Amino acid sequence: MDKLSKLAEQLQPKEVVVLKALTKAKSLGVDAITKLKPVEVTRAAMYLDNKKLVEKTKIKTKFIELDTLGKKYVKSGLPEFKFLNSVKKPVSVAQLKKHLSDDEIKFSLGHWKRKGAIVFDRGLVKLVPVKTPKTSDENELIKKLPVSYDSLSAKEKEAVKILGRRKAIIKVVEKATVTLKITKLGSDVVKKVGKVAKGRIGKLTKSIIKTGSWKKGFRRYDVEAPVPKIAMGRPHPYLTFLDEVKRELVAMGFTEMNGPIVESSFFCLDALFMPQDHPARGIHDQYCVKGEADLSKYKQFLSGVKLAHESGGDTGSTGWNIPFSTAKTKELILRSQGTALSARTLVAHGEKDGKYFSIARTYRPDVLDKSHLTEFNQVEGIVIGKDVNFAQLLSLLREFAKKLAGVKDEDIMFMPGYFPFTEPSVECFIRHPKHGWIELLGAGMFRPEVTVPLGVTKQVLAWGIGVDRLFMVREGLKDIRQLFSDDLKWLREVKL
Repeated sequence: MDKLSKLAEQLQPKEVVVLKALTKAKSLGVDAITKLKPVEVTRAAMYLDNKKLVEKTKIKTKFIELDTLGKKYVKSGLPEFKFLNSVKKPVSVAQLKKHLSDDEIKFSLGHWKRKGAIVFDRGLVKLVPVKTPKTSDENELIKKLPVSYDSLSAKEKEAVKILGRRKAIIKVVEKATVTLKITKLGSDVVKKVGKVAKGRIGKLTKSIIKTGSWKKGFRRYDVEAPVPKIAMGRPHPYLTFLDEVKRELVAMGFTEMNGPIVESSFFCLDALFMPQDHPARGIHDQYCVKGEADLSKYKQFLSGVKLAHESGGDTGSTGWNIPFSTAKTKELILRSQGTALSARTLVAHGEKDGKYFSIARTYRPDVLDKSHLTEFNQVEGIVIGKDVNFAQLLSLLREFAKKLAGVKDEDIMFMPGYFPFTEPSVECFIRHPKHGWIELLGAGMFRPEVTVPLGVTKQVLAWGIGVDRLFMVREGLKDIRQLFSDDLKWLREVKL
């Protein structure tokens, strides 16, 4: 069977009606095909357009329609003419209110006063013996609405301008009109239609099966026709990515750390050797929570941290040489850094060798923009061991970069860095084909001022991944707010 015959057999009855109508007129508006409802024509035209059998032209046209008051005045006439009928005899404004609203009276008084048709005499409105029109261009215009603006005469367009300055009489709306034109392929196909559209079954029903009318034949189905997409439920792409990171770290032998979101200043700041007078501990850099933490079971560690801050204690450091407030260390805050979980793990596991990681939601006051959020995720971890060293840390970071970012050795670079609780510190950069060198990891070895007060004498390697940035680079995102977006289009189309 040739291509034209196949196309003809695929046509639905309503498509055939539209095509045959177009062969007579070559070009028609949707409303002109009267054998079908406009919505049926629109649907049939969409199918025919997909098959290249018709061409659709969409034209935007300006229409003038009646507004709320206009619908009222089209029956009674504009209020200025109703006003004239009410003042055939001298009347007061109070008497006019029986027939007209305050706005209508106000407009009519001004309108006829300017034309010299009325005067005020001892509180009464009187007609002046001049000839007044029985109607106006504006009055006649509202009787023929709705109408296309382009079809109006110059006089009528001036009336539109005048009525447009008045309240709620007319409104200008823009409508899209669709014109259909049959293509050469459509003309060739319609010649093949003949009686093929009659008696064909397009939808199988119970009665058709019972009566056996299905034996007359079915309409040919176009298996290549586009079908609507079904939006099914799916995981959020960013959460899927975090799960992927978690699986990689577990596969590398790391154990996940967990801890509270409402954290004490002790674990979030003091145990990490951040001085209590540091500017970053103010309300502009952390969310404060009412109440105080119960640190009674951490007395031993609290005294060690206090000593490290004030004089260095047994760490070999001189500390910060400032008084340490035990009241301040009990203050509650929303976790401002995931490293608080590392401090808790050191307290809980002590000298045991181990590798630990966390994916922690953290909170910091900030102005929302394309590169800042008030809450975000931090992925970090520690390695505890007697013989671990800085060279092993670099090797570990290189492995992270390969697994999580999918880069090769030559695309990894290390540079010296600074972090408050590690020394030495290092930053790991990866080379991205579009963005060049970007920072992926920050790492270092915990200072003795962090480990010793918490009862750990072994070396501790610490690292943190810029996981939000890593995901943004991987997906080509330019706005960090997209990570928590409810943009359904992006959520449905992004690859998992």
